[in-house]
Amino acid sequence: MKQRDCQDQLTDEYERIKVNHRKAIRHTGARVVLGASVVRVFRANTKPDLLKALKEIDIWTLRRLTSQRQFTKWFETKLHILATVIRQKNRNNLRINPGYKWGHATKILTLYVRDLVLSSRYLLDEEVERVSGWLYSPIDSVVIKRLRELGVELPFASIKEIDTRQKYYAVQEILNDAAVRVGVPRVWFDDNWGDRQ
Repeated sequence: MKQRDCQDQLTDEYERIKVNHRKAIRHTGARVVLGASVVRVFRANTKPDLLKALKEIDIWTLRRLTSQRQFTKWFETKLHILATVIRQKNRNNLRINPGYKWGHATKILTLYVRDLVLSSRYLLDEEVERVSGWLYSPIDSVVIKRLRELGVELPFASIKEIDTRQKYYAVQEILNDAAVRVGVPRVWFDDNWGDRQ
């Protein structure tokens, strides 16, 4: 192939990438979030359906939100979609029930949103600054253990026991109250994952 033809093809490829870049970021984020430690509790063939559902969640719409209330409404709409996907193949899965929605689906959604908002260039810096304070912290066994070590009384012992909206938001409010006093987003509590031994 001639050098000029090669350059033209590379240029065309970069044009294609440019048009689809935000979609590619979402797809990569979905693959990362649905790693073995997250999907191991689900029945076979749940991951492809979750991957498809996550890829369709457009984080770009967060740019238009102006309050925690709007974010919560957006979050719960997306959560319903993920919970439905999980429920379809895991109706009798004792590893995740009864907390398939408020435990496991919220974990997936919070990880996905956190990664796309805080760890990618999906949103502009000023949008990240505004939105990051609304993000919920992922709750899993590592976070539950750390909260207990810090003396926080939880209404559940494991992620599968987070089976109501009230249980989920009660912990998020506890985290938010402490985070606001320090001036950081509550989602940063998930940094405890990096500190684990």
